[in-house]
Amino acid sequence: MADIAYSACCAGEVGASRVLNCAHTRLNPEASMFESNRADQSKISTMDGPPAANIGLHRDSVEASSDDRFAALSSIGGEYIGEDKLRLLLKKKIAPVCYVWFEPCDMMDIEQGIMKTIYVNKIIQAGCTVKILMADWFLQQHGMIGNDLDKIRDIGNYNIEMWKATGMNLDRVELVWFSDELNRHAVNYWPLAVDVSRKYSMEKMASYSRNRTYGPQTIPAAEIFYPCMQVAAIVCQKADIWLFSMDQRDIVMLARDYAEDINRETKPAIILHNKLPLLPEDPDMNLLRYTARTLFMDDAEAASNRKIKMAFCPPKVTVCNEFLEYIKYVIFPWFGKLELVEKKGNGSNKTYASMEDFVVDYESGNLNSEDVKLAFRKGINNILKPVRVHFISNTEAQTLYFARKLQDKIAADTLKIMLQNREIDSPWYMVDESQERSKFG
Repeated sequence: MADIAYSACCAGEVGASRVLNCAHTRLNPEASMFESNRADQSKISTMDGPPAANIGLHRDSVEASSDDRFAALSSIGGEYIGEDKLRLLLKKKIAPVCYVWFEPCDMMDIEQGIMKTIYVNKIIQAGCTVKILMADWFLQQHGMIGNDLDKIRDIGNYNIEMWKATGMNLDRVELVWFSDELNRHAVNYWPLAVDVSRKYSMEKMASYSRNRTYGPQTIPAAEIFYPCMQVAAIVCQKADIWLFSMDQRDIVMLARDYAEDINRETKPAIILHNKLPLLPEDPDMNLLRYTARTLFMDDAEAASNRKIKMAFCPPKVTVCNEFLEYIKYVIFPWFGKLELVEKKGNGSNKTYASMEDFVVDYESGNLNSEDVKLAFRKGINNILKPVRVHFISNTEAQTLYFARKLQDKIAADTLKIMLQNREIDSPWYMVDESQERSKFG
């Protein structure tokens, strides 16, 4: 079957905007799960139940102490803004409302799929009412989508299906589409967004755009106004807690500053979860166009294995060894342990109950980096096995998988900005616009 995992994006590279980090051009595309031989489907068996689903089993928040509930939230890691407020909140409220910010992405990596599942299930375990804000409106920044909200909804539904296959406790999650909220509560939302735009300079707002599709001198007004909209979206929701990824810290702090500026009585506690680093050491391999830079939820087992084999994991080095963060943020939270077979040693099995014990052994040289890669490879493929089965065997899942595919074509307004940037950067170089447009269909 043709590679349906192909997804063309804009010309942006590393450091592109939040949305462009979700949609990637696949040069030399890896095989997708659908390329697996359907005849082998009967050989694949699902696990008895994904550990992440067990992590998320809801305990009665009345019986669980506030310390237990805080421990469940603090196990997410990262950074806590307003930690004292969070502790007090858990003592006073049985079911505080936690919003999770998520921007739909046509190419879903394991951070967005597996780690998000772990975090949401832990928040449910802490007794919170969880609402995932599907920030579909913001995906209109994408150079190949534009204002096609139907396509964005398809992409978001594909993401939800991935969470379902991964074991997220969706029965206890409310999915809130931002475009719907905008239509229902426009009278409350837009005055806030406009007020944010009045209180901050254009230079400050432009600093939140990391979209390299656009040059420093030519940037669409949308790139300046989108941060205003995001701040308004954060402030407008009736949330006790927000969960964001660490790369959203700047916009979160801006939202808190704005809330203080308008004397907002209640400001939510913020949890920022860690992000996974990129796999290769070569910086050229970490560009958005290369899929080997990270693991995707739709990767076939052979593709995952190749990426892990290429990953940089220096022996005896634990400081700035980014591969070990995959062990820390994926394997230990999911399985509660790391099982390792020493292929390079005497072939004995080792089981680590904590990241700390594992790090000590690795730093001492008792563990070989290839053995660690093998352990991670087995773990990640076990996690992804039910996902692969689901998308091979479920007709509805397959439909969503195809529906979220983007055309290899840049939107006309994005192309216009790119051409303007080229003219500004190289005014002596006359661009044949008709030829340029033909490249992109």
